[in-house]
Amino acid sequence: MKTSKYAWLVLLLTISGIGFSQEQPTMLFFTENAPFYNPAFTGTYGQVATVNNRTQWAGVTDAPVLQSFSYQRDFKNKAAWGVSFQNDKVFIEKQGVLAIDYNYRLDLSEKSQLYLGLKGGAYFKSIDKARLNRLTNSSNNALDAVRNYSNPLLGVGVHLDTQYFFLSAGVPNLLNSKRYKESEGLVTTATDRPNLYLSTGATLDLTNSLALKPAILYKGVSDAPNFYNLQLMLELKDKVGVGVSKMNNDYFGAMFIFKGMSFLDLGYAYEFSNRSSNIALKENNHELFVRFKFSNSPKQAASLDSTQSF
Repeated sequence: MKTSKYAWLVLLLTISGIGFSQEQPTMLFFTENAPFYNPAFTGTYGQVATVNNRTQWAGVTDAPVLQSFSYQRDFKNKAAWGVSFQNDKVFIEKQGVLAIDYNYRLDLSEKSQLYLGLKGGAYFKSIDKARLNRLTNSSNNALDAVRNYSNPLLGVGVHLDTQYFFLSAGVPNLLNSKRYKESEGLVTTATDRPNLYLSTGATLDLTNSLALKPAILYKGVSDAPNFYNLQLMLELKDKVGVGVSKMNNDYFGAMFIFKGMSFLDLGYAYEFSNRSSNIALKENNHELFVRFKFSNSPKQAASLDSTQSF
């Protein structure tokens, strides 16, 4: 049966380490979802609510899904705050993140600001062992020792925003957190190390209404491969944008974003891989982005025009 075939495929991927070695997820619209990586971006878009949905491996049953939501207040007395939630599901494993962000602004000059951010919250991780047993029609002793976990979260970030470029560094979780790990056929727990996110970008005005916005996101963690995402966006009057993306894991992306409405921004991204695989897997990923805009001060709007804040 088709469903059974896909279930076994994802099961094979999970046991081989993809599911149980889950790291902090990344999104193709990283410039629009920056507070998840760096609390020093909280409030830089004003008072907004953001929803992002990422689905991987199109056509595969129980493929990874990442759902994200954030709400941010604009700056009052140089301070802003926000709340965020993420639900990351990979086959039988679920990871949830609930966080509160605080951001403080230092005005270096009229067109240069330095933001200092702090993040606090918790991780929640679980495995649906009963569902795996139902799919395999047998008991999986390797999962007997696995327990659900909740871990505290503490993150920091810094973000420099100028008229023409931005530069930022953030660690969304400084604390070591437990996760599941497959080793020699047995599922045990391991400790995740803090992930460091570095980002930079610029705005190059081609004409009065057309701008080129290159950006790069780098993620580093000890004892694991480094990750980077290079993006190039072409925006017309800061209302409509199209872009391309290249990652170092053989993935490419194409993006479209519409900012023409005063209360709403919409975006869609398509991601694909050009690598060959021994497993017949369609590595096509889709991402939808929606941002509801409640307010935005003139200064924040000018900052948004001058940099692709994230």
